[in-house]
Amino acid sequence: MHPSFRHTSGLALAAAGATLFSLKGVAMKIAFTQGANVEQMMSLRMGIALPFFLWIGWRAAKRREVKPAPRLIATAAALGVLSYYVCTWLDFTGLKYISAQLERLILFLYPTVVALFAWIAYGDRITWRHGLALLLSYGGVALLALNEFKDAGPNAALGAGLVFTAAVLFAFYVTASKPAITKLGSPLFISIAMSAAAVPILIHSFAISAFETAPLSPEILMIGVFLAVLCTVAPGLMIAEAIARIGPGLTSATGGIGPASTALAAALILHEPFGPPQALALVLTVTGVMLLTKPVAQTRQIPRP
Repeated sequence: MHPSFRHTSGLALAAAGATLFSLKGVAMKIAFTQGANVEQMMSLRMGIALPFFLWIGWRAAKRREVKPAPRLIATAAALGVLSYYVCTWLDFTGLKYISAQLERLILFLYPTVVALFAWIAYGDRITWRHGLALLLSYGGVALLALNEFKDAGPNAALGAGLVFTAAVLFAFYVTASKPAITKLGSPLFISIAMSAAAVPILIHSFAISAFETAPLSPEILMIGVFLAVLCTVAPGLMIAEAIARIGPGLTSATGGIGPASTALAAALILHEPFGPPQALALVLTVTGVMLLTKPVAQTRQIPRP
């Protein structure tokens, strides 16, 4: 592969992956209008995506000469439950109360929490760059959040709190999963994590369905396919290939297109407002996070939520 084509195609894959990941919130908003509940969409997303990741994990396991230790598998499983079950439930539930734009900006803050965890766990330095990044990124989110709180009141605050909790827990997942990913490899780790998360997701979904009726319409099913294939499996593979072609640093920087993609899709599809407050919040948050992740991305592969 020619170097220039490898670089260009890597950038395209990173941008496409970040864009598809960012459409998750828009898809969930549409699902809510069709009468779907959080648990139903989680089980659809997991049920459709899981076979893909099991196949990826099976191929990765076949290439290993030594079987992973049971403790390592248990660690990957526990982290998977945290990320793909707990964080997803918090995120999807919070989306019921806030805009898709605010949800994406709050989730986009997770690298700032990773930096804090890295400082606590690994002794990484907190520099002036971190301080400026925190000021810009959290200032942008606060601007958009306060704008929504004026109209939605305590429900918006609840939604923002749930999504921010998801971002904090996801940051812990990113920090804690690094040793397991290094030993297992990303494909096998994701396969174990997804498989483990499927168990509580399906149990939760069946328990809720006994009390809440949410018919599985063709529209809801199609949204579930979209969430699983185009917002989970496809972007995951795209980001992995982008990292292989252009490296984690440039891939991470290209991920800044995600919140902008969400804002555009939310305005065009969901008819969410997008004026000066939203634009300023977007610029501040993306600038702050990119300022923070630029030096970090050179040494760590930080996946997007």
